[in-house]
Amino acid sequence: MTPIEILNKIVQAESNAREIYSEAESLREGFDNYVNKEIEEIRKQYYERADKMIAEAKERETARAEAAIQELDKKLEAELDAAKKHFEREKDAVVLKIFKLAVDADA
Repeated sequence: MTPIEILNKIVQAESNAREIYSEAESLREGFDNYVNKEIEEIRKQYYERADKMIAEAKERETARAEAAIQELDKKLEAELDAAKKHFEREKDAVVLKIFKLAVDADA
């Protein structure tokens, strides 16, 4: 092989190496873009799932709180009714007792 043939082989090998490197760079960029796209898609799905779970939890807690409020309202209403009934039964005795206390204090 002559020195010129060797030099041509070296130049051709360098040219091939540059093509291979360029192709590898292109593949790497394409892969990076693919990976970044997949990461964003996974992130989007994660946030959608998290938002859904938060909404469901909020709905459950709201329902639980409303049930607790209704229970407290029923209890308060029952206690208020009991107090009203007690007052109706005992109002004459209470008024008389207050009157006696007022009269005794003046005497």
